[in-house]
Amino acid sequence: MRKIIFVLIILFSSLAYAANVISYPDRPEKLRISGEVNVLYDITNRGRVENIRLVSAEPEYVFNRSVKKQLSFWKYQEGKPQTDVPLRVIFKAN
Repeated sequence: MRKIIFVLIILFSSLAYAANVISYPDRPEKLRISGEVNVLYDITNRGRVENIRLVSAEPEYVFNRSVKKQLSFWKYQEGKPQTDVPLRVIFKAN
């Protein structure tokens, strides 16, 4: 029984971590477009991401919308608000 509980704890903690990832958008990946997006965002007291600001993007307008949309679903621990959290996302085509 202890092993099952331990495995469930590991599984749920890995799922919580996996929720805060940025996936390669389908179209740029199929076209093998590489790029980089730099953003700043705030974390509310409830652990939600808001006020996402684009700092730079290369190439422009390829990854911007996808990164902002995915970031808006991220969640953090409640009670630990932060402002101007930097994030650099690099997309490398294979």
